[in-house]
Amino acid sequence: MKIWDLDREFDEFIASIIEGREKKKQNIGAAVETVKNEIMAKGERALVEFSRKWDGWRKAYPLKVAEEELKERAARIKKKDVDVLRSMIRNVVSYHKSQGGRARTYQRKGLVVKETFVPVESALVYVPGGKAAYPSSLVMGVVPAQAAGVKRIFVATPTTDGVLNPYVAAACMLLNVKDIYRIGGAQAIYAFAYGVGSIPKVDMIVGPGNAYVDEAKRDVYGMVGIDMLAGPTELIVLCTYAFSPDAVVWDMFSQGEHDEMATVGLFSPSREHIYDVMKSIERLIVTNERKDVIERALKTNGFLVHYKDIDRAADAINRIAPEHMELIGDESISEKILYPGIIYVGPHTPVAMGDYYIGTNHVLPTGGAGRFTAGLSVDRFTKRKVLVTIDKQFLNKYGDKAVKLARIEGLFAHGESIKARKGL
Repeated sequence: MKIWDLDREFDEFIASIIEGREKKKQNIGAAVETVKNEIMAKGERALVEFSRKWDGWRKAYPLKVAEEELKERAARIKKKDVDVLRSMIRNVVSYHKSQGGRARTYQRKGLVVKETFVPVESALVYVPGGKAAYPSSLVMGVVPAQAAGVKRIFVATPTTDGVLNPYVAAACMLLNVKDIYRIGGAQAIYAFAYGVGSIPKVDMIVGPGNAYVDEAKRDVYGMVGIDMLAGPTELIVLCTYAFSPDAVVWDMFSQGEHDEMATVGLFSPSREHIYDVMKSIERLIVTNERKDVIERALKTNGFLVHYKDIDRAADAINRIAPEHMELIGDESISEKILYPGIIYVGPHTPVAMGDYYIGTNHVLPTGGAGRFTAGLSVDRFTKRKVLVTIDKQFLNKYGDKAVKLARIEGLFAHGESIKARKGL
């Protein structure tokens, strides 16, 4: 991992982050386009072929998981583990239930505008499953959709040899979600965006995924809504003092173990602290269960940054806009840091707790998208509905001005439309 000197190498450091993000996209577009073309040409047969190729299917399983199979898979986990899932769901529901837009009415003489929020009718919650099982991501997608009032919620997740993960099955049972499909990757995104065979077209697609899933979501946006581009995970730890090196390293490992394309970094004002963190990495990586994935992530996308000026550090983090950030030390700095997908503050707030039990949503913007969007919420499953009424007095007062503006823009029929209403 390279150590950057922020005071001397600010521009070079930011450029390296941008370059690294662009490298992750190389060759992704072409591969995803191939998947799309196969699905459009072959339909469900392509989905089965991709599952045989990438998920190790030895036969053609039904794409939709039968209710009996769902129950059988869910029954495989211990009661205490069901309680763990139930407790997480309770916390996530508690946080999300107060979200959502508020109806409002705007009035002035002769004009009434009523704004309400209505849910989308159908949504796909994508649950990653390639390198690990993520029942937590299922919860994070389904709970806000249910709170918003989405009528039809579908789940898609990759399955090794067609076998649904029992923890994902149990989470579906607890949330009363019954439409589960055993497909993943970019192919699942395209299937639900277009509607392929027995797979329905949805209005909204949400959920994290790898770079291929991210690119497919980018491609289908406009045909369906998406939550955001939530690709390979990112974490920056900002310390304003020499906080426990082991704790910092475990936090970095916690995100690095997701994917070799994950980005993890530390900002520290102490070079000695940075060297201690490097020693902890060498010592703790040896027995880590996901050692290979973490090592590749650290080697390819890891960084250590020494800074002297905290304002300069805050500026760099704002420009990067990482998915996750931890702030350990001077908490007043949080006022200057605006764009991470989420900020975990204090020595007892690791990102991993946010992934599971705090209740905030862990589906968050990556790749710098935090500069213009936020994490998944109830709002993302709703749209604003606007009802407008004007009376004849308002029409008479502003109609002639509107007709003149139509003439300025060269839109003759606009003006005539307004004049016709004035004559009624």
